[in-house]
Amino acid sequence: MEPTTITTIFMILFAIGVTGWAVYCWFSDWQPEVRRYLTEEERLEAEIQAAVRQMRQAIEDYERGDRHL
Repeated sequence: MEPTTITTIFMILFAIGVTGWAVYCWFSDWQPEVRRYLTEEERLEAEIQAAVRQMRQAIEDYERGDRHL
């Protein structure tokens, strides 16, 4: 089965696209991200800290009169 003109054009465009994407990924500006899995204690501490920050923000908003409890 011989390739038609449309198939050939599609294959060439696909190859250019994949090659371009590979070059972009290879030479793009990226920073490695260190993944760190939190222990149960660290996760709980982070939740507590987030709740404290949220409560402090609510108190500040209330004192400025921006928000009513």
